[in-house]
Amino acid sequence: MPAVDLSELSPEQLAARCQAGCRESFELLVEKFEQRIFNFLCQMTGNRHDAEDLTQDTFVKVYRNIHRYRPMFAFSTWLFTIAKRTAFSHFRSAKPSEELSVEQDPDFDDPSVLLQQKDDQLSVWNVAKKLKPNQYEALWLRYGEGLSVAETAQIMNTNQIHIKVLLHRGRQQLAKHLRHHETGFQFGESRGIVGTNPTLSEE
Repeated sequence: MPAVDLSELSPEQLAARCQAGCRESFELLVEKFEQRIFNFLCQMTGNRHDAEDLTQDTFVKVYRNIHRYRPMFAFSTWLFTIAKRTAFSHFRSAKPSEELSVEQDPDFDDPSVLLQQKDDQLSVWNVAKKLKPNQYEALWLRYGEGLSVAETAQIMNTNQIHIKVLLHRGRQQLAKHLRHHETGFQFGESRGIVGTNPTLSEE
């Protein structure tokens, strides 16, 4: 049989091979998703070091529980759900002074989430932290990670209608916060997060 080019396989196919004992497939999954999970956990914790530890913990749990994954579902949804639960477990066990603060800014600069200008640097996601936590999470998963409404709903353990409402209200509130920043930037063009006339149907 010809050798299989693992780089051409989908995450779901790689996960299926992991279940059959292919360690190389798992290593490739880590390579594909490690940075995205780290960024997601940075957004949740606001702390780079915690995010690094939680990223490692997430993939350890994935490896130990890969037999529970069902390939007919998106691997990314399953993975982000584990990452979120790992972060929540961390928050519950942390000291009160170490609990998640919505106002706390991440101590890293990620080019994928920062908007850079000549004399000013404004992070839409830092501004978005002023939103309600569930609105922020929905916006991040939908636009920061590019997940579908259905995948976002599954990770947040709710239905798609609720996610559409969260996205709609979150965009409206984010637009109001952004208007307070005199940057001259057209935020309606920013990664599709804030539109001039957001509607539920556009999701």
